[in-house]
Amino acid sequence: MRKLYKFINSFFFISFWLIFSSYLQKYWNIFHWEYIYLNFRIIFDKEFWFILNKYLFGIDLSYWLEELLRFLSYEIPKESFKYIPIYFYLKYVWIKK
Repeated sequence: MRKLYKFINSFFFISFWLIFSSYLQKYWNIFHWEYIYLNFRIIFDKEFWFILNKYLFGIDLSYWLEELLRFLSYEIPKESFKYIPIYFYLKYVWIKK
């Protein structure tokens, strides 16, 4: 009976948290676009990257660094905000004595 209670408790928390975090995701998109990504995007529009592209035989290093910046500043925080609380809550519910 206790495991059933833990399962139901976990199920409701996970459902609530995923709905809540998906609701907040649109605000994260706006915040990231305006305050983080566009401020750092200017770095990759410099003439330095075109000269470096010519010296690296056409390998566009700025594109890959820009994608890395987008991944590190957008995807990782978004997914961490979504799944780390679930992990800690499940750990708390299922391991407590």
